[in-house]
Amino acid sequence: HMINPNKYIDFYYAALHYKQQFNDESILSIIKSIGITEEDFKVSLAKNADAIDKMIQSTRELAQNINIRGTPAIIVGDTFIGG
Repeated sequence: HMINPNKYIDFYYAALHYKQQFNDESILSIIKSIGITEEDFKVSLAKNADAIDKMIQSTRELAQNINIRGTPAIIVGDTFIGG
């Protein structure tokens, strides 16, 4: 149940071009469209749940610390570019 790490960029672009609201069904549709099975996706999520939670928490803390309150938000060097 290992997902090829190279599929990340495929998912990123598919999600970026998705123009509707995300929900469980739409996420599953996207992962299937890039060749990942629902079972592999769910197993991967379960195996990596702690790491995913830590990454989300770390990102939230960083955003709060530098006062980012929306998206898109891009930082290049010391320059903040808000959307």
